[in-house]
Amino acid sequence: MKLLMLVVFVFVSFGSLNAFAQDVPKLTLSSSAKIRKPADELQLKIGVITRAVTAEEALEENSFKMRNVIDNLEAAGFNKDDYETSQFSINPTYTPYPKNPPADWRQTINGYEVTNSILIHTGKLDMAGKIIDLSNKAGANSISDVRFGLRYARDYWTEALEAAGSNAVKDAKAIAKATGVQLVRVLSISLNNTQVRSPQVNLECFAKAGASEMAPPIEPGEVSIEANITLVYEID
Repeated sequence: MKLLMLVVFVFVSFGSLNAFAQDVPKLTLSSSAKIRKPADELQLKIGVITRAVTAEEALEENSFKMRNVIDNLEAAGFNKDDYETSQFSINPTYTPYPKNPPADWRQTINGYEVTNSILIHTGKLDMAGKIIDLSNKAGANSISDVRFGLRYARDYWTEALEAAGSNAVKDAKAIAKATGVQLVRVLSISLNNTQVRSPQVNLECFAKAGASEMAPPIEPGEVSIEANITLVYEID
């Protein structure tokens, strides 16, 4: 019984504070901060897509090409810690719809498609061009999600949040000084979002390079971490 009374008391107390906070004059402002860090990880997805009349044929060709891709990467100095299976699927393909199908026309299975892809995540940042070049030559026909990032991006969130909070306090003080009001206390702090943005990699250079023996260079660049917060002050 004592526990129940305590819970009710705490609830009513907070309710009174919230009602009070709604009536006081407030200053609400949003602030953000962006920090930049050198990328320390390369990520990209290398895939092999094969089609054949039977699932066995499509799988056999796919396995052969993917084995070549992995062999090429390992010969270049990569090991199993640098990649992992990202997707593997076997799906039937169907006859396309004719332009003017008869009333009794039905789609039928005309073959199978096998998709196998690996996700590469490595600290060998200078190998981006070579990875793509070696994979293409080994039979990979799907290369996507190429980006430079941070292996432990979470470690930098705190730094961005601290900067955003500091900016919010400075802005609040500047506004209060300019308008002649007093900052009494912080009523609420809300984290809007924290975003990690990696440099975009344009793959058009590889398409233009074609069968060139020299892999186009890709520069890692910097990763930006942005934090946004909303601060509400009671003012007087």
